[in-house]
Amino acid sequence: MVKVGIIGALKEEVDVYLSKLSKLRLNKKSGFDFFSGKMGNVDLVIIKSGVGKVNASMCTQFLIDDFNPDYIIFTGVAGALNPELNIKDIVISKDSIQHDIDASSLGFPRGTILFTELRNFSASDKLANLAYDSAKSLGFNAIKGRMLTGDQFITDSHQNQDLVNEFQGDCVDMESAAVAQVADFNNIPHVIIRTISDKADHSADVNFTEFCKEAAEMSYEVVVGILKKLEYKNIKEKIRTIPNWPKPGIMFRDITTLLNDKEGFKEVVDIFYDRYKDKEIDVVAGIDARGFIFASAVAYKLGVGFVPIRKPGKLPSDVISQEYVLEYGTNTVEIHKDAIKQGDNVLVIDDLVATGGTAQASCNLIEKLGGNIVECGIVIVLPDLNGKKKLSRWPVYSIVEFEGD
Repeated sequence: MVKVGIIGALKEEVDVYLSKLSKLRLNKKSGFDFFSGKMGNVDLVIIKSGVGKVNASMCTQFLIDDFNPDYIIFTGVAGALNPELNIKDIVISKDSIQHDIDASSLGFPRGTILFTELRNFSASDKLANLAYDSAKSLGFNAIKGRMLTGDQFITDSHQNQDLVNEFQGDCVDMESAAVAQVADFNNIPHVIIRTISDKADHSADVNFTEFCKEAAEMSYEVVVGILKKLEYKNIKEKIRTIPNWPKPGIMFRDITTLLNDKEGFKEVVDIFYDRYKDKEIDVVAGIDARGFIFASAVAYKLGVGFVPIRKPGKLPSDVISQEYVLEYGTNTVEIHKDAIKQGDNVLVIDDLVATGGTAQASCNLIEKLGGNIVECGIVIVLPDLNGKKKLSRWPVYSIVEFEGD
């Protein structure tokens, strides 16, 4: 399961998440409140760092030490340095520099940590791209840029221009580069998302408190877009795609690489278990043949029986059959007549839904035997082939999607 740490400097930037989390709990450490919970299938830890580099770096290290996040996202407001940025524009970090580190008299370029070559702390390309795509999909004006950080509130236009000339910064704040440095030292991928509140020269006519609430909502929407992509990104990356197999034009999604990865296979089974452990499932039905792999493991964890739905001629006792239409011709699935009892709550699991014919026929078989289909749990859905439409009579839950066929 992916775990994401989200840090905001101000109360408004944290509060927007708290009502959205399930299984919310609070841990306190050294004056910081760490709120843990779930959003969908992502584990989140939300923290208010307070203002300034020391606060930001302390809470980031506590977050890493105590919660071990896979990713860190820092959100907040910033002053614009880039003249093309306007109020409510969003800057997503490419990298961050501490502009107030100055040992130039010793020969170090400004922003460089003394006696090192460390100056620019780069954001995760993956997170930055996800943040940018999320912001643009929401209709926000967003750029990828450079964050400058210092324990100073920049209000002077001449100082503003100096920061642009020397550092080529796009915005300025009081925390970002500190978070970036700690994340970098701990090898945790991070990204900073800042909403422009002013021009770093007091030229903006906004109520700062009210603006922070609006900016927090904007950042929250962007982050939700990121989380939806991160939710099962690790699983998707473990599924191999083989072009032109078994025939030209087919992009075959090969789950053998996922099955061979102990963490990936376990995560899929755990996802299904967490979703269905409180659903009063009586039996898990797996669809021939790769669906058997996941369905039997989930049935074991749930402590219920497993039923195979098979191709013709594979089951030895009395069966009922259901024919379904393929692109060219038909096929059939079968189930033992005594596999499902009247009123059984049945979870159907398969590895992939493409056109949906096999899953639809399998559900029809279960209902013929008097079973109640709680949900169809699918590892992979190919949305371009519209298979979910054939399953519209029943709830469908899928873990990952692949565009194209």
